[in-house]
Amino acid sequence: MNKLIGLLILLTIINCADNKKNGTESISKSTEKIIEKANSESNTKKKELTETEKEIESVALSFHKWYIKNTNDIKSEIPIDFVVTEGKNDSCLVDYEPYFNELRKLGTISNSFMEKEKERTKSCAETISKMKWSEYIGVIPENCDEYLFWTRSQEETSGIELMDIKLENNNWKVKFHLFNTFGNEKNYSPYTGIITVEKESEKYMITNINWN
Repeated sequence: MNKLIGLLILLTIINCADNKKNGTESISKSTEKIIEKANSESNTKKKELTETEKEIESVALSFHKWYIKNTNDIKSEIPIDFVVTEGKNDSCLVDYEPYFNELRKLGTISNSFMEKEKERTKSCAETISKMKWSEYIGVIPENCDEYLFWTRSQEETSGIELMDIKLENNNWKVKFHLFNTFGNEKNYSPYTGIITVEKESEKYMITNINWN
C-alpha cells in the first residue's frame, strides 16, 4: 500500500514538472514571436519611405553627418563655425566664409540656413571682435557656447537617426535624434530636433534646424 502511494506521488511530481517545462517553453516561444513581430514591424516601417522621402532624409541628415564627422576628428582642420584670426594691433578678426564654403560643398545647405547661423552666433562673434587677440586665446568668451551646439554635447557623438518625416505646407519636416554607441547598444540623446527641407531652384535644401 505504501509503495503504491509513493508511486502515485512520484507520478504527480513528474507530471507537474512536465507542465511547468511546457509552460516555460510556451512563454519563451511567445516572447520570441513578440520580438520577431517588433523587428518585422520596424523593418517594414523603414521600407515604407517613398523615393522622395528617401531623398529628403538624405538631404536632411547630411549636415549633422558632416558636423559629427568633423567634431569627432580631433585632427580635423575643417571649420564647423566662424573662424577667428589675429588682426592688426592685437585685434580679433571674425570670418564666416571658411565655414560657409564647407557647407556649400555639401550641396544641401541653403543660403537662408547660413544667414540663420550668422544670427545664431551674432552675440558671440560681436563679443570676440571687440576682444584683443591676446585676451581671446585659451578662453571661452561671454555669449559663446561652451559645448558643440549642433550635438548639444562636449563629447563625441556616434550618429544621427531619422524619427519621423512629413510634408507640411510644401515644406518637409524631418524629426531626428542623436545617439552614442557602446558595444552593441545605442544610447539616444534626450534631445530631438526638427530639420526643415525646402525645394529651391528644383533642388532640396536644408533651410532650418531647430532643437525641440
